[in-house]
Amino acid sequence: MIKNKNLIIFTTIITLFSNFNSAKEILIYADSISYDSDENIIARDNAKIYKDNQLIISDLIIYKKSEKKILLPLEFTLRDDDNNFLSGSSGYFNEDMDYGEFNDVKIKLNDGSRIIGNTGKREKHVDIITKGVYSPCVSRIKIANFICPAWQLEAEKILHDNKNLFLYQK
Repeated sequence: MIKNKNLIIFTTIITLFSNFNSAKEILIYADSISYDSDENIIARDNAKIYKDNQLIISDLIIYKKSEKKILLPLEFTLRDDDNNFLSGSSGYFNEDMDYGEFNDVKIKLNDGSRIIGNTGKREKHVDIITKGVYSPCVSRIKIANFICPAWQLEAEKILHDNKNLFLYQK
């Protein structure tokens, strides 16, 4: 009889852990976490928000519960599920982190290439950068005291499709 109880407990624990790993929750870590009167979560100092293999790091992250929006009023860095890094001076993402708008965007793609621009928008796997520059950054030359890429594309708008590895510039 004891073996059956142990088996039931063990099976329950396995089920709980498998359900926990597939949870679609947002995890928030910070040195200080508080709530305001609208029940928004305010994470300060070494703040991190994690969901579906995506991670945002900033000194201040505000989760607006009513709008299901992640506000980033200070500099932030996002690591997406393709291991690309996106940073900006400020911006926001929706709760699923599949839509966002941000300022002073810098994107380092997993192949080493870079996109830099004034503003950016991410919708699912497509980034749209205004007044941007794309560079492969793999090949570099030294001019005076600066290390520059051998070539770069400058454009009014750059559309980057992460999934299909497509870059369009206007």
